[in-house]
Amino acid sequence: MTTTADFYDGVGPHAVWVGSLQGDATPEAIRLVACGRLLLNATDPFTYVEAVSDLLDVWADEDYGHGYHPRDGWPWLWPDSRGTDWVFSFTNGHVSLTTGEAWRPTYPARSQEHERQR
Repeated sequence: MTTTADFYDGVGPHAVWVGSLQGDATPEAIRLVACGRLLLNATDPFTYVEAVSDLLDVWADEDYGHGYHPRDGWPWLWPDSRGTDWVFSFTNGHVSLTTGEAWRPTYPARSQEHERQR
């Protein structure tokens, strides 16, 4: 079964999209990859964002599916994360997980600003 995941630094209208996964993108599968465990246990935004970036790079290598970096643009046919299976957000020193249906709209265009600041 194919699932999708979106990753954000922050929540709500100021959240920054930092990448997406497609394939076996369940929390359980993400935990099986070292950088996935690192992002799930992150306590600061820099570690979280770097671990997400690493996960996007190795996702295909680990044969789980495809990783999408913000530099490549929003990968989905739907306009925001409400159509995504899983949404991971870093806020207040920890990672939160929700389903896409529960996600408050945030538009991925904000990721371009975030990439320029990095």
